[in-house]
Amino acid sequence: MKDEQFMRVWNDGHDHFSADIARGLHWLATPFRRLGEWIALPSAPGEDSVFTRAAARCGIRPRRAR
Repeated sequence: MKDEQFMRVWNDGHDHFSADIARGLHWLATPFRRLGEWIALPSAPGEDSVFTRAAARCGIRPRRAR
């Protein structure tokens, strides 16, 4: 009987619970997305990206797609 009551309560509140989880994950991801936009400086088409130039300064050779 308690299992049935638990399942009914779970089913009644599951949509609200799922919405809360989605909202919380979005709230956590937003600062990281903003940080990524700030770090990833735009580069002109055909020009190496900021990360490629930084890797070259460190002596790391870029991998090319085959």
